[in-house]
Amino acid sequence: MSASSPSATLRRDRSGLGDRWGVLRRQYAVEGYLHWMGHEAVRRVLPRKLTSSSKEGSQVGHWNDHAKLAEINGLAAEYARLESHEFAARSLQLRQEIQGGRELSEVIAPAFALVREASRRTLGLFHYDVQILAGLAMCRGAIAEMATGEGKTLVQSLVAYAWGLFGRGVHIATANSYLAERDHEFSEKLFEFLGMTSALLPERTPGPAKRAAYAADVTFGTGAEFGFDYLRDQLDRFKMPKPKLGERFAQTALSLPPPERMGLSQRDLAFAIIDEVDSILIDEATTPLVISTKQDGPHPQPEPFLVALAVAEALTADEDFIATPGGQAIQLTEAGHQRITSTEFPVPWKSLRRPWTRYVENALRGRLRLERDVHYVVQEGKIVIIDEFTGRARPESSWKDGLHQAIEAKEQVVIQAESQSAAGISRQRFYRLYENVAGMTGTAQVSAGEFWEVFRLPVVSIPRNKASQAKVLPARIFLTEQAKLWAVVRDITERQATGQPVLVGARTIGNSEKLSALLEASGIPHRLLNARQDAEEAATISEAGQRGAVTIATNMAGRGTHINLGEGVAELGGLHVIALEIEESRRIDLQLTGRAARQGQPGSSQLFLSADDFVIKHYSPADAERLSEAKCDPNGEVSGSRWLDRFYQAQAKAEKARYETRQGLLRHDDWLSETKRRL
Repeated sequence: MSASSPSATLRRDRSGLGDRWGVLRRQYAVEGYLHWMGHEAVRRVLPRKLTSSSKEGSQVGHWNDHAKLAEINGLAAEYARLESHEFAARSLQLRQEIQGGRELSEVIAPAFALVREASRRTLGLFHYDVQILAGLAMCRGAIAEMATGEGKTLVQSLVAYAWGLFGRGVHIATANSYLAERDHEFSEKLFEFLGMTSALLPERTPGPAKRAAYAADVTFGTGAEFGFDYLRDQLDRFKMPKPKLGERFAQTALSLPPPERMGLSQRDLAFAIIDEVDSILIDEATTPLVISTKQDGPHPQPEPFLVALAVAEALTADEDFIATPGGQAIQLTEAGHQRITSTEFPVPWKSLRRPWTRYVENALRGRLRLERDVHYVVQEGKIVIIDEFTGRARPESSWKDGLHQAIEAKEQVVIQAESQSAAGISRQRFYRLYENVAGMTGTAQVSAGEFWEVFRLPVVSIPRNKASQAKVLPARIFLTEQAKLWAVVRDITERQATGQPVLVGARTIGNSEKLSALLEASGIPHRLLNARQDAEEAATISEAGQRGAVTIATNMAGRGTHINLGEGVAELGGLHVIALEIEESRRIDLQLTGRAARQGQPGSSQLFLSADDFVIKHYSPADAERLSEAKCDPNGEVSGSRWLDRFYQAQAKAEKARYETRQGLLRHDDWLSETKRRL
């Protein structure tokens, strides 16, 4: 980092940073983090003015969380004496006060106290003080960082109820449909007891069912589906005729929606609560939401893709094209441009639908960047994309601009017709359309700078209800992947002999299957989980804490699922989590290791690395080569923390590259939106 960079300047002047210096060093969006802190040194290193977090039209409140907590606790005895029929009446009273003009800060204490007591009666769960603090922070428009297992599902009921009093609709966005269904089922009785309506948002269902779900006080759905419904509504609005003279006035007089909103699914985008907020706003943000018109059947002109594949196989790296380590893009050199358009290759000029260079670059990317059983699988003769963060198959998705067809040519399956984009929006811009946003996750501090810079969402770390007993064992580093996997097998064998359950997180399907084969050869029973449906993931992951269980899963499979320890497992050390390699994001590593030692239980985790791992080979190839030649013991293991530092430096490069990709997508989306508005 250059000497003039913000963090370099602050490295020399840490006055007032305290323990936040360590967090600052891990930020890839340094300026955003410093602006959020409002640190006094910011004025010396950053020319921009600090920007307020308030949004126009925002209805979030401002209060002291601990003072409100004391007030809520003081109401507990009074609310415990209420009759069951009084809860809905109290809710109606609070709703009338809010809609009559009272500030949320004036009613937040009785609202939370009411939900707390209602939860005790309907769910048998009474919110801990730390859960109340998390709800208060979220109601102020913040992200609550809560450790895995601290009860985020119960927290969202507090925020949804408080915001639901405004009567404008609250959207609870989850990472997948299983979590949306689970959370709705969990909270439905609670909201009903409080006199509020809740609904589960159906996916790929016609208008009436959608409108009914959005009419509820609280609507549960996937983060993507809320965005797709917005796009569908925009397409429908585009088709609507302009309202006639006086029609808008008549609709308003009859308390009906304005003409341009008649027949649309969504109401205004007023309140959004985002569960696993880092997954939805960051991990998935590199892929925009796009509605496409898809044609069925084979591509009418597959020849360009086949010729481009042959060309890509003939080109020479560094001479004809540049493939920069750590990036997805591949660029042709001047020599490469001349070669692909020469008479050396039979270019089918009449069949092209885009520049010929795009076909060739897609073919190169397919050969060099997108791996089978890592980024996609072949199922029944079709290319199915694998979500890189969850390991789930996404059969409804396809790469755009001919990239999907380039992969089909590579795998020698039928090249399908291309889909055409009808509407699209980046996930960042969509969620910035909401007037009020809050979120929760177990890993937000690492990305606090980006959350503030893009969404003006501060991160509030919530203390654990019980002290953590997690043990993080020293990382083990090997020369080769094979040596690493055999070391993992030996470690699992020793732990299974004692009955301690083991959960292994793999970055890719291919890695999980390699380890599974070695375990099978060693006679170790285990369960392998990858690219399955959400409900199956949850069932498998939830059993990972049983005595003697060995579970292999892609790192984020079953995210949000509760893992309970079996009888006697705590005495054996609790669940042990093994990470087969580091991810391109520190947050995902923390999500995996956070599955051990939940809710004050014992547990441990350990990282196994090798010179063959993707992150170091892709982002620091020189370090990977040096590691592969380092001195080692007979099992191929090396010692020294300096190698671990090299892995984390490569990970930092990966995080920075992904951040820049997201920012580029957002800038393009904002530019496109502004251009359309002006036109």
